[in-house]
Amino acid sequence: MTKPHIAVVGAGIVGICSAYFLNKSGFKVTLIDRNEPGTMTSYGHACTFADYASVPVNSPELFKEIPSMLLKSDGPLAVDFFHVIKNLSWAYKFLQNCTANKVEHISSSLSNLLNNASVSYDEIFSDVNVSNYIKNEEALYLYQNVNEFLKAKKTNIIREKNGVQIRILSKKEILEMEPNLAPVFYNGQLFVGSRHTTNPQEISNKIFESFINNGGIFHKKSVKNIFPDDEVVKLNYEEATHKFDKVVVCAGAWSKVLTKTFGDNFPLDTERGYHVLFDNYNLINRPIGWSQSGFYLVQLEEGLRAAGTVEIAGLKKPENKKRTKMIEMQARKLLPQLKDVKSTWLGFRPTLPDSLPVIGQSAKYKNIFYGFGHQHIGWTLGAVTGKVINSLCNDRVPNINIEPFSPKRFY
Repeated sequence: MTKPHIAVVGAGIVGICSAYFLNKSGFKVTLIDRNEPGTMTSYGHACTFADYASVPVNSPELFKEIPSMLLKSDGPLAVDFFHVIKNLSWAYKFLQNCTANKVEHISSSLSNLLNNASVSYDEIFSDVNVSNYIKNEEALYLYQNVNEFLKAKKTNIIREKNGVQIRILSKKEILEMEPNLAPVFYNGQLFVGSRHTTNPQEISNKIFESFINNGGIFHKKSVKNIFPDDEVVKLNYEEATHKFDKVVVCAGAWSKVLTKTFGDNFPLDTERGYHVLFDNYNLINRPIGWSQSGFYLVQLEEGLRAAGTVEIAGLKKPENKKRTKMIEMQARKLLPQLKDVKSTWLGFRPTLPDSLPVIGQSAKYKNIFYGFGHQHIGWTLGAVTGKVINSLCNDRVPNINIEPFSPKRFY
């Protein structure tokens, strides 16, 4: 019997991995995106496979920090006042998820995915050779002062409770590992077993090429509308209507626009992330995070990237030059040897008020599936989300509890 024809809308890392697993499973798969695969949010991040990142942005501490976030320009989290005013409903739901119990639930739920993230990628990497672009030097996180370190103990307890191994390092130990760092920090910690990539675009390209070589189809087109019914799903693109048996929506921050066309409305907003690329090579050996501003330094093939931070400001506001300048200045504080800036970048991470992705079958239509809303860990969760999507499209129960990520939680 011929397997169904599935359309995957969105060719970021989640869409690419979903298309890859579906194709390997025997489905006819068409991947659709208005941009080249892997060139948007999946390109410009901090390049870590952050399976330690189970603690959400939501935090009980945020209530007292909100005033400073509206005024301070160099913190890990910045909030655009006018965007929040226009989106008070989202902000209220976000704050509802900032209690200690909610944070415990979010962290535990994310850990179920994160604990399967590496093995899911390894399943792809056993077939797709990307060994040149993956390094096993573990991620290091630096604390500016003793107060930052003590404040982080709460989140580290949550991480360790969910299986993350952390090794505390002294300033001396860190400088022995990374001698080019300026001694402007108090101490730090190593996320044991973590790894990173030196070229995320090439990893996306390699997985995509395997998908195409295995018979997959790619259309560089913008999907305008989705029209589901009980039998087929119609997509409107290329100024024509195309029929599919099933559709998977993995369009990241733009998913809400598509799902609204057929009545599935999600409180999806955007974590804006920035990076600054310096013309430097061989300065550091591993990803290095900085508590002062919430970004990572990572050595890539194209230069040294300082990437991260969170800015809640939506899709339409232009690049915040103060944000990129802050990242540049803080990076130079840690690495005074940094040379000229080669480029800057702004990306849009899809985020929901409970910091959990939407993964599952539509509550309204049995032939619509979702994989979006992974906020700043989409790169890490790309492969495991793709595996879950494949199970669902094969009418199998995933081996991971995905109930916390159900689309139905918003109804």
